[in-house]
Amino acid sequence: MVVALVIVTFALFFLVEAIIWVLNRSAATEKQEAPQPVLRPFEDVHLPRGLFVADNHAWVRLAESGEFRVGADEFLAEALGGADRVELVEPGTEVRKGEPIAKIWRHGRVLVLPAPVDGTVMQVNTQVVEHPEELAEDPYGNGWLAAVLPVEPTEALKELRLGERARQWLSREIQRFVEFLAHQSSPQLVGATIPDGARPVVGAALALDENGWKEFRREFVER
Repeated sequence: MVVALVIVTFALFFLVEAIIWVLNRSAATEKQEAPQPVLRPFEDVHLPRGLFVADNHAWVRLAESGEFRVGADEFLAEALGGADRVELVEPGTEVRKGEPIAKIWRHGRVLVLPAPVDGTVMQVNTQVVEHPEELAEDPYGNGWLAAVLPVEPTEALKELRLGERARQWLSREIQRFVEFLAHQSSPQLVGATIPDGARPVVGAALALDENGWKEFRREFVER
């Protein structure tokens, strides 16, 4: 009887050891096979025809009604890597150039987009409020923010960039962002640019520390 008990005890011991070994091996395999996050570089500038771009990275499209449809350009959309929440001013609000027209939340950070012109907000895009992902997926289409009736349309457009001039400026802004990231000291910025150094990674602005985030807003948006 004692011999049988000893044999059963050893058998259970080896069974438990085998189960533990299998579980550890399975966990190690799952860890090795866990998908790594895919780093995407900024895309080439694809500004549609007929769009004007302001210094603060707001875009403007002139409608037949005389209103300006306003949104955030592709640079901001890619620097943030999308939006978790969008808050827009109320229709009927009178705004001056530089005053807030939209607030964009992304992973706990808030970006305030200033109005690119003086005018009255006639309409806001409730779709982008309900589906903030549109801001990054379709910044020049479904991701538009507000329609503004400008005070002085001709004067307002004179201060904005159009066509090839706008595209070249956006390309320079992307390169300036690369240089801006290179001068930041936040350890989270490791990997914020593609190894060749030519393009930043989508969402790189969120890797900035608080001081870097404030400087990013001053350098690229609050202008």
